[in-house]
Amino acid sequence: MRILADSNMFIDFWRNPTQQVVDIFSKEDVVICGVVRCELLHGAKSDKDYNHINSVLDAFEELLFEESDWELLGKQLYQLRIKGITVPLSDAIIAYVAIKNKIPVWTKDQHFSYMQQILKDLSIMACADEKTD
Repeated sequence: MRILADSNMFIDFWRNPTQQVVDIFSKEDVVICGVVRCELLHGAKSDKDYNHINSVLDAFEELLFEESDWELLGKQLYQLRIKGITVPLSDAIIAYVAIKNKIPVWTKDQHFSYMQQILKDLSIMACADEKTD
């Protein structure tokens, strides 16, 4: 199955991989988007670490966010806001990319569950571990 991994799943895999996370990375078609790459690179501790993270992420297919997607993302954010749901822009972009590509987001982040209440096309593959905000 093709899934869009949120940054927190990579962090879990690198820091303290559970068997579930290892199995998903090895058995599923995990893809990323530009926001996930950006978030993970932002967390680099050194130039060497930055280059290593970047090269690891190059092994994953990266789904594109095109210029025309900004207006559609704006509509998605508007739909969330008028229903009282506010989420980080980065999570909204990840959700948008997943919806656009008709694949689930693999995450531990509760923001996606909030968005799913309004964005019915958003599919989430939650991790069995505790969720984080």
